[in-house]
Amino acid sequence: MAVISFPCCEIRRVVVHFYPEGIKGGAHPCEQQFFGRRGKPVKKMRFVPAEKAFSIAKAMQGTKGCTVSVI
Repeated sequence: MAVISFPCCEIRRVVVHFYPEGIKGGAHPCEQQFFGRRGKPVKKMRFVPAEKAFSIAKAMQGTKGCTVSVI
């Protein structure tokens, strides 16, 4: 019997979506902010080690008016 192995990526990207009015929805615009290895905002989307990406996302979790994504 063959074992199926799915690809596993050890690097991720961290994106934070800010909603200016505080309302999340399709009709309302949002601003995107990308984070780098040091946990600071950067201009372009950067690759970050998976462990660091999830720790950055955990630190940002619960911030009012934003959604954190680890891609």
